[in-house]
Amino acid sequence: MIKWLFFDLGSTLIDERECDEYRLQDLLRQENAPGREVLEQRIMENVARGGSPYRHTVRDLGMKGMDWPQHLEKLYEGVPEVLEELHGRYHLGVIANQSLGTEERLVKFGIRQYFDVILSSAEEGVEKPDTEIFRRALKRTACMPEEAYMIGDRLDNDIEPAAGLGMHTIWVKQAMYACADLNSICCKPDIVVECVRDLLQHV
Repeated sequence: MIKWLFFDLGSTLIDERECDEYRLQDLLRQENAPGREVLEQRIMENVARGGSPYRHTVRDLGMKGMDWPQHLEKLYEGVPEVLEELHGRYHLGVIANQSLGTEERLVKFGIRQYFDVILSSAEEGVEKPDTEIFRRALKRTACMPEEAYMIGDRLDNDIEPAAGLGMHTIWVKQAMYACADLNSICCKPDIVVECVRDLLQHV
């Protein structure tokens, strides 16, 4: 019986496409910038390899990176409504790689009230795909792995480590990591959806 739904944030609940485009435009303005097509191709190659595609691309091409433009983040359409409906049936939590101030950002987005527990890498001192952050979430909520779903956009950070602990998993196949290769991981997601709104058809 499923009791808990744990969510990633970036590119799962929070739409980061404007942030990604803003950083791409910054790279294109640099003197040593290749063309947009070359940059996008290199970023997608690094997506396939896992890790941070932006940081790796900046490093590989000897370019100057910029801080994350947090002010451009927004919720995906329908997120508050989906969370409100799910909150009536399950306990909801967050397991996310985020900078300090995650709870305050959720308040700003108007969705803090839906979550019973929030584990952010900055506050916890450990980040996905390290299974420790998942273990802490399960321990803190007194939840058995088989009683929970982990919901996220990344196969390497969200799906595989959670599944390895015995959690059920849902891959939200959107944004940059929608092109990730399922064959790159050993533990496949139990459910694949195209957007957060589709969750209501499965849980």
